Amino acid sequence: MPGKSVSLSVRLSPEEAAFLAAYKSPGATTLSEKLRAVISEARKRRAGSENYAECLAFVEELLAPSLHRLRETETAAGLHSELLLNFAHWLPDVVAYSMVNVPDADEPDAAERLANLEAAIADRIFVLIEQVLRLGVTGESPCYDPTIITKRMPAIIKLNDIIKMSYDLE
Repeated sequence: MPGKSVSLSVRLSPEEAAFLAAYKSPGATTLSEKLRAVISEARKRRAGSENYAECLAFVEELLAPSLHRLRETETAAGLHSELLLNFAHWLPDVVAYSMVNVPDADEPDAAERLANLEAAIADRIFVLIEQVLRLGVTGESPCYDPTIITKRMPAIIKLNDIIKMSYDLE
């Protein structure tokens, strides 16, 4: 029935009712508006799994409260972490890309799509690795703990040396 609202009678447990009452969504103040917002989020989650841009927007929206709280807390404490900033920028893309590109088992090109997914995720992982390693170049990283990266560098350098010997790279 397009254009007409449908009335529903819903029984909720006390926990569900308390959740809905405390639920915050822009422009939703009544229980009906909040329930519509929850349904809208579920629809976005389902539709977003087929479209990267929509999925990325959904994941960013999902993470936004935590990231806003992180930035507020950093500001109040007079702190900043480039490590967390890089991670927060990287994470939504990786999650959204994964959600959109995991094929169904019965797809005829599933094997090819899995290989493409693996390559794309590997690219994204190595971009993050490079960003993190760049934070250790000066010996003091722009992080809460300025030695958080350099403390881990000896293990990374050992791994690099082993890899270099394995591949006989120069």
